[in-house]
Amino acid sequence: MDTDEHDGPDDRDYQIGYGKPPRGTQFKPGQSGNPRGRPKGTRGLKTDLERELGAPHTIQVNGQSVRGSRQQLTVMTLCARAASGELRAHALLIPLILQVFGIEDRGAEKQPLSPRDQALLNELLSDVPGEVAPEPGSPEIDPEESDDA
Repeated sequence: MDTDEHDGPDDRDYQIGYGKPPRGTQFKPGQSGNPRGRPKGTRGLKTDLERELGAPHTIQVNGQSVRGSRQQLTVMTLCARAASGELRAHALLIPLILQVFGIEDRGAEKQPLSPRDQALLNELLSDVPGEVAPEPGSPEIDPEESDDA
């Protein structure tokens, strides 16, 4: 028999090489590859930042005490400085707004439908049984008409 150390018959075909350490030196199930790694219960940066931003705090605004979370007070201060015309605050606030809310058109008034879209909607609603008829006074537009000329 072989004098090599083999744990079983499957080990005879096992090729030792890159990414394939000898079976005897591999980690056993449940054994960590970093036994002295990060201790349990140690917090990460994200946890610490969330805790500090959520902590209550009091600041003075126009001679009055204002209490809130540090995150809330930071945003309030940044907005107040930007509103007073401070350019550095604008440079911080505008990218933050775009990152949080996106580039959508916030607060825009509702735009009326184009005559072509209104005619198409009227046609669709008139074809559906039991649906409400188009509003009186709706423009009666020939669907063949197009403002995309």
